[in-house]
Order: sequence, then C-alpha cells, then structure tokens
Amino acid sequence: MKLIPFCWELSVGIIFLFVSCKSQKSFDAFEIEDGLYTSRIFEGKKETVFLDNEPQFLHVFPVNESNGIYFLDTTGKERLSFPQRQGAVKLKNEVFQTKNFDLDLISIPFKFRGRRQGVPPQLNTNLNASLYVGYRSDWYTLGYKQNEFGLFDRITRHYGMTFGFFSGLGSTSINPLVTQDRISYEYDGITWSNGMALSFAFNYLNLGIGFGWDKLLDNNSRYWVYQNRPWLGLVLGINLN
Repeated sequence: MKLIPFCWELSVGIIFLFVSCKSQKSFDAFEIEDGLYTSRIFEGKKETVFLDNEPQFLHVFPVNESNGIYFLDTTGKERLSFPQRQGAVKLKNEVFQTKNFDLDLISIPFKFRGRRQGVPPQLNTNLNASLYVGYRSDWYTLGYKQNEFGLFDRITRHYGMTFGFFSGLGSTSINPLVTQDRISYEYDGITWSNGMALSFAFNYLNLGIGFGWDKLLDNNSRYWVYQNRPWLGLVLGINLN
C-alpha cells in the first residue's frame, strides 16, 4: 500500500469522524460554554461577564473583581437572559470574547517544499501528528434566526484565532532523488517536525497555515536535501482543552 494515498484517506477519515461526532449539534447550533467572557452587553462598556448556559436560558451576569478574585453580581438588577426560543421580537446580536492558552493536537496533511539541490518543488502528504501550544482569542456571536414557524431560535456562532508553536513526529519518503543518489533504495523515514502555526476557527472547524522544518532521525539525515529546510503546510487541529 502506498503511503501517500493512505495518508490522504486517513486525513479525510479523521475530518469526517470529527465532524460526525458533532452531528448532533449542527454548525449553526454551536453551544457556548459556561465561564468568564469579555463583552459590551451592559451599557456598552467592555467588561468581564459570566455566562451560565442552561437548557432553556443563557444567563449573563456582571462580574466584580478584587485582588484577582472574581465575584458574581447576582442581585439581578443587570442580569440578562436569552431564551432558547423567542417570540415575534428578534433581539440584536451580542458578542462575547475570551482569551486563553491553547493546547491542540494538529496534523499537517499537506507540506509544500521549495526547489532544493535540483529537486523540483514538492507537495508532500505524509502521515504526521504534533502537539501544539499557543495563545488564542475566541469570539462568540449570540443572536436569533427566524424559523419556518415565525419564531426565533437562538443561534451561537464561534470565530477564533490562535498563534503558537508545535512539535511532533511524522514520516517522509527517502529515495535516491532526495539524497542526491547517496542511497540506492527507498523507504519511509521518521522525522521530527518543529515550527509555528496561525489557525482560524469557525464553530467546530479549525484550519491554519504552518511554517516549519523537519529533521530526519536516522543516519541518512546527512544526505537528505530537506534536512532542517523550511516548508509551508495546511494545519488541521482538534482543541484538547
């Protein structure tokens, strides 16, 4: 079995499995989690709020902070609630933002390598996986969409952006062409990949661009024309935290 078709099929399979796992919640029905967010929902001022997402209502509480400790303002004077379904009145969209450190498991199904020592540019599709650590910002838009019965269903859409660094293992084809004819056989070598990535998210979908370099982990590394040479790649990620 050739490695390139296998890796392509595996990447597609991972994406299909990931999307299928989310099939019970459509992309339009992305659910926002409980926690602290930044919003201008109260009097137009940017401040920290706490979201409590219950089955029928999403409650928004203002938050007070003292010496790094947050306290919920549960007096109810400024609490807002967004029902799961609204009547004939459509509420305006509200935006909630959060920032935190990001821990992901990523794969780079496509790597573009430039011309090197007579070897033409290549698009590699070898199997790989890396651990990614970065810093991300997420924006959640909360609004209502009218259904066929004239009612308004609550819709949450998520947009995110993250930048960070990754490290992991992969494989690559080692043959006479990429070793300047220093070897006479072909095999799949193990590589150690490092680099940085910028990724964007829409609801459950995460895509990005990676810049990195590979190190072949065997004795033929001194012949490999791509040893520690830069490449550009497409990044697919699954958030672990």
